[in-house]
Amino acid sequence: MRTPCFCGKVMRLIQYRQHNIISCRILGVWTLYRSVTSPILLFLFISLLVGSPSLAKDNLTIITEDYPPLNHYEGDVLKGPAVEIVQEIMRRLKLKDKIKVYPWARGYKYLKERPNTVLFSMTHSKKRDPLFKWVGPLAEKRIGLYARKDSSIKLKKMADAKNYLIGVQRAGVGMQLLESARHQKFDTSTSGVTNLKKLLHGRTDLWFSSNATVFANCQKLKLKTCDVKLVLRQQITFMYIAFSKATPDTIVNRWQKTYDVLVKEGVAQNIFKKYGMANLIPTKY
Repeated sequence: MRTPCFCGKVMRLIQYRQHNIISCRILGVWTLYRSVTSPILLFLFISLLVGSPSLAKDNLTIITEDYPPLNHYEGDVLKGPAVEIVQEIMRRLKLKDKIKVYPWARGYKYLKERPNTVLFSMTHSKKRDPLFKWVGPLAEKRIGLYARKDSSIKLKKMADAKNYLIGVQRAGVGMQLLESARHQKFDTSTSGVTNLKKLLHGRTDLWFSSNATVFANCQKLKLKTCDVKLVLRQQITFMYIAFSKATPDTIVNRWQKTYDVLVKEGVAQNIFKKYGMANLIPTKY
């Protein structure tokens, strides 16, 4: 009887290829094995098992958005310090997945609903913390409310802005903070450029953004002077790579350990310096 020996080999092979295989798949493999009698079919069965993409790699859906300065298009090329850091992590982990570019609201929806989904760069917040798993921090930003330079608006606290129309990124952290504060007057857009244009043309009174995003979008519009000013500093935030809650911890831990090595080697910091964005390097890791 050769069955017990072969069975043991198959089960050890399954455990070696993927530790977190679900019970229904094991049952399916066992049922398939019991139905195989031909040596040729046995060989094909093993080849299929070893070569299966679901067992051979993480099968991640990796998403970002076109939102400077951390991740954005220059022509048809995806660039930015966050993009390069993620690409270097993927290279070291030997991942062949392609980075997909979606509007933020769609990427955020996929992150909440689909397993093995990655989204960057995401602002970490108390509200978001339990919803996802996190790798980073990638960058540090100072967020707050910005107005046109000729504006007479003066604010001491967020409640003082309740009568002003505030431009925000759709499904972004600014929108979520305003909703939590029960602020009703905000105008949503999918891009920083659109929000900046609305502010400069008087269609909104304020823009909830960060120092880096304001500067990058002024550059994108090729403005000689960025005629906006910070009227209320809200908080310092940290940007991360976010993983859907259902993503196995083993995958998230591999990404975090690889990123920690990039920081230790100075690779991550040098990427920011190459872009002239040393001010976005996290002050703490």
